[in-house]
Amino acid sequence: MIAARAVLDASVLIRASIDRTEVARGWVDAVERADVEGTAPDLVWLEVASALRKYIAAGSIEQPVASRALARLLALPLQTRALSGLAEPALARSLSLGLSVYDASYLVLAEASDSLLVTADERLAAAAARAELVV
Repeated sequence: MIAARAVLDASVLIRASIDRTEVARGWVDAVERADVEGTAPDLVWLEVASALRKYIAAGSIEQPVASRALARLLALPLQTRALSGLAEPALARSLSLGLSVYDASYLVLAEASDSLLVTADERLAAAAARAELVV
């Protein structure tokens, strides 16, 4: 039985898989066990890949490590939502809150699905009525 619903952003997935942050890892593990119904806009995968590229370019990790991390994350039972249904409300929220449209898409999805927003982004967490800031 699903105990909770949460929208996880890319920062949480990266912190769980590369930085190995305990709280982020706990959220990803809960999604993996189906204790939490995890959701994200489908741009999450490109954001994760972009972050992994930055780690590689900085020399923090090697490409095979990034590829394995991405494969593990892609295997998560994380439900993704198409951006077409999020674009208009994300644009409106981004303008009213001063967020990027990308960040606002996570916020809009969390609000629409009555989910907790889980993020490592302080500004995004502050904009949400229900959020957990993962540091």
